[in-house]
Amino acid sequence: MTRFLRWLGALACLLVAVGAQAQDKLIYCNEPERIRDAGTYADARLLAGQSYTIFYHFRNSSNDTGDFVVQLKSLTDEGFSFTSKQGLADPTSDPPTVGRQAMARYLRAPEKAIVADKGVARFTYKLAHQQVASGMMTIKPDKNLRLRIYYKHDKWDAPRMRTMVLDSPRCEVEVPLNGDSPRHSYRIGMPERDTNKARLRDGSYGMIYAFKIAAPEGRKVRIGFIPRGGKAGLVGMLGGDLIQSEIYEAYSRATFCEATVGPKGELQFTTSPFGGVFYPVELTFQLLPTVAAGPAAQR
Repeated sequence: MTRFLRWLGALACLLVAVGAQAQDKLIYCNEPERIRDAGTYADARLLAGQSYTIFYHFRNSSNDTGDFVVQLKSLTDEGFSFTSKQGLADPTSDPPTVGRQAMARYLRAPEKAIVADKGVARFTYKLAHQQVASGMMTIKPDKNLRLRIYYKHDKWDAPRMRTMVLDSPRCEVEVPLNGDSPRHSYRIGMPERDTNKARLRDGSYGMIYAFKIAAPEGRKVRIGFIPRGGKAGLVGMLGGDLIQSEIYEAYSRATFCEATVGPKGELQFTTSPFGGVFYPVELTFQLLPTVAAGPAAQR
């Protein structure tokens, strides 16, 4: 019964995503996870007017330092423009730190317009031995483009390179909390044995989860999480505030934040799986009990 309810919840999430965000695509770039030689590590075509969220996370296991490049290039060599929301991390050798920074920067980044009048746009930084490159960006180009992510050069593809394009990278979830149902949980990420990377899946890195929490005005809500697959953390936007957790060991019970429900009786919470940690992660939402006012202090 529990497995059926989880499946039903994932199906409802999928139906919302397909209905509301059918034009969006997620480009998942993480195979192979380790850079061992120069070459191209992701390659995809982008269509004009289509929104794409690009997620990548790679460790440099070569013995060299070189340029790591995310390149957008016009198919006709003509100039182009695109809107962009970017979260690009500073490379370090600690995968969870890099992944968390990329997601934090992405969630709070504004959308901006970029013009590539020479027909190519590149996001480049130096990547040293054992450093990790992690980033996420959403773009919408006005012309057909080719995305390539490469190390040093793009003359050939890296061995076992695979780029996956998934539909609808956004999941909207209703979380009703009240006196009869003060707790709610939601799992992000399927267990590894149930994961099929060839299809749209619950818990993809780069997939946006938007939670609409409905609760009585003035009450406090606690958001927590439990890593179920290994070390994990959480980054999210609650209203307009960015919140980041520490990295916790598997099966730790962590409080992420507490917030007071506003006059509309709802809270908006947005999060996404980031690179360098393990999933699934179970989110918990709890309506905290009201605290009765005590007797007035005596003089």
